[in-house]
Amino acid sequence: MKLNRIGSPSPFRCGRSLIAAGISLFAIQAWAASTTYTFDADFDQGTLDGVNHDAPGNDQLQLNAVGTTFPVAWIANAGEDSVSKFDTSLNKEVARYRTWFGPAGQTGHFSHLGNAYSGPAPSRTAVDISGNAYVLNRHFSQGTNAAAVLLKILAEGFIDRNSNGVMDSSSDLNNDGVIDASEMKDLADSNGNGIIDQSEIQDERIAWAVRVPDGVGAPLRPTGVLGRSLCIGTDGNLWVGLYSDRTYYKVRSSDGGTIAGPISTTPSAGQPNAGSLTPYGCLIDSGGTLWSASLSSILGKIENTQSDTGPYTVSSFNSGRSFYGIGLGNGKVYMGQGNRQFDPTTNTFSDIPNMSVGSLGIVVDGGGNIIAGTSSIRKVSPAGTLLWSAPLQAGGSSSVGIQVDSNNDVLQIGFTSAGRIQKYRGSDGAPLGVFPVGNMPYTYSDATGLVARNVTSPTGTWTLIHDSGTAGTDWDKVSWTESIPADTSIQVFVRAADAVANLPLQPYQPTTNGASLPLLGRFIQVQTRLNGNDQGTSPILFDLTIASASASTSCDVNGSGATDNVDVGLVRAAIGLTVPPGDIRDQDGNGVITMNDARACVLLCTKPRCAP
Repeated sequence: MKLNRIGSPSPFRCGRSLIAAGISLFAIQAWAASTTYTFDADFDQGTLDGVNHDAPGNDQLQLNAVGTTFPVAWIANAGEDSVSKFDTSLNKEVARYRTWFGPAGQTGHFSHLGNAYSGPAPSRTAVDISGNAYVLNRHFSQGTNAAAVLLKILAEGFIDRNSNGVMDSSSDLNNDGVIDASEMKDLADSNGNGIIDQSEIQDERIAWAVRVPDGVGAPLRPTGVLGRSLCIGTDGNLWVGLYSDRTYYKVRSSDGGTIAGPISTTPSAGQPNAGSLTPYGCLIDSGGTLWSASLSSILGKIENTQSDTGPYTVSSFNSGRSFYGIGLGNGKVYMGQGNRQFDPTTNTFSDIPNMSVGSLGIVVDGGGNIIAGTSSIRKVSPAGTLLWSAPLQAGGSSSVGIQVDSNNDVLQIGFTSAGRIQKYRGSDGAPLGVFPVGNMPYTYSDATGLVARNVTSPTGTWTLIHDSGTAGTDWDKVSWTESIPADTSIQVFVRAADAVANLPLQPYQPTTNGASLPLLGRFIQVQTRLNGNDQGTSPILFDLTIASASASTSCDVNGSGATDNVDVGLVRAAIGLTVPPGDIRDQDGNGVITMNDARACVLLCTKPRCAP
C-alpha cells in the first residue's frame, strides 16, 4: 500500500496567477477571470483525501504513502435486514437503509429479528472509489423470487422518485447517534411479487435493488443459493458469488445489470486445482485478479476480471487450514480463522507470524499491517512483528468482522442483537469506545473501501469549491499541469450550482484538460482524482486553473439595484486593495482593485452619465 512519489516541480509553473482580459473604453467585453492553485496554501483551500503536498513534494499533490479511505463504515445488520452508515470521525450512526421489506407490518416483511441466518440477512458490503456502497442479502429462505439481492446506496445525490425536488432519505433527525425506525424509510412489496421494484423504493439514496443474476445475462435463481461474496473490480464493476451454486457473476455498478456469468469456481484445465469452492467473500487486486474465501481450506483465484467477456482463468489452492475472512496487502493474500498468508509469486502458504489469536475476519491497514481478532485483537507488521495486542473492550462483544477507518483506527464489529462497534486506536490498540449500530452486525468485507482505494485501484482526491461571486456564472474550462508515469492517471470532475448546498445534488461531470465546460452556477466544485499504479507510483498534480467566461453585467457595489457614480466611487476608493475571488469591485477578476475595474464599472452604469 505504500506509494512512491516521483516527479519534480514543473518547469512551467508560473505561481498562482489571476489572469483577466483587458478592458476597452469603447466596448463592453466578457471578462474571462481565472484562478490558479499551485502552492501548498492554495491546495489547502480544498479537501485532501489520500493525497498530500508534504516535503519533498511541496507545492504539488501526490498520493499518500500510507493508505486511507472514507470516514464512513457500512455495517450490514444481518438480524434486521438493514445497513448502517456509520461516521467514523463522529463515531455515530448517521443513516440506516432497509435491504428488504420492512418494518414489521409492511407487505413482504420477513420476521427474523436477532437471527442472522434466516431471511434476507445481509452480510457483505463493498465500497467503490467514489464512496458509493453496495450491500448483498444472502437470502436463506422466504419465497422463490428472493435470491442474492444486491443494492446500491449513493454517497452523494439522490433519485428523486416522487419529483418533489427534495432528498427523502434516512437521517439522524434527533442527532442522538442512533437511527431508530422512525428515521428510516419504509419498504413494502406493494404489488406482492416478492421482488423489490424500483417504484417501491422510498429511500432516495438507494439507487437500485436487483437480484443476481438479474434475468438478462442468465436465468433467475431461486432462494437458498446464498449471496455470500461481494467485491469491487478494477473497472468499478462488481463481482457477486453465490455460495450454494459455486459460481460468480460480474455485475454492472451503474444499474445492477448482469455483465457475465455464471462463472464456475471449478478450476480451468491446466491450472492449480484443489477443487471447486463455495464463494464466501472476495477481494480483487490491482492486476484484476479476484481472490475468494470459501469457508473451507480452499483459496480461490479468478483472473482477468477487468474483462466483460473473459476468458476467466480459475485456480484453487489448499491452505491446509479452514479459513473465513480474507485480506489483501503487501502482495499477499491473508486468511482469517486459519491465520494464514499466501504468496502468489510462489503459490505457497505460511502462518502469519505472531497472529496467535482467535479470528474470523481479517484486515490489512493503510500501512500494510495485518489485524485480526474476534475478542482480543492483534496487529502485526508486514514482516510479522507484533505491534500491539488489545483485549475486548468493556461493553463490547465477540465479533465476526473487523475494519480499518480513515485514520487507520480499528473497528471491531460486535456480533450481537445489541449491535456494537468496538473502536481501537490504530497506533497502539488503546480503546476508543463502543458505539451502537443495528441488530446482529455481521460485516467483515471491505466495508470502508480501504481495499478498493489502496489495493484494487490506488487513488486519492483533492476537492475544491470555487466561488465566482456571481449567480449563473458561465464556467469556461479547467486546466492543469501534471506528471503521469506509466499506468497512472489524473482525472478531473466538475459540477456547478448557485448554492453550495445544491452542489451534492448535482452529478459530477468528467472533463479533459482545457476543454470547454457546459456549466452554469456561482459555485464550481472540482474533484481531482490521482490514480496510482500497482508498483506504488503516484502521478503528480503541479497546478490547476479554473476559468470563467461570464460577462460582468453589474457593478452594483452598494446593492441599490443600479450601477451609478456612487458605485464607481466605491471602486475607486478601493484601488490597490487585494480582494478574494468574487468581489464585485474586482471586475477583471485579477484579485486586486485597479483603475481598470473603475473603468469597467463606468461602462456598466445603468443611467446616462452614471447618474444616481
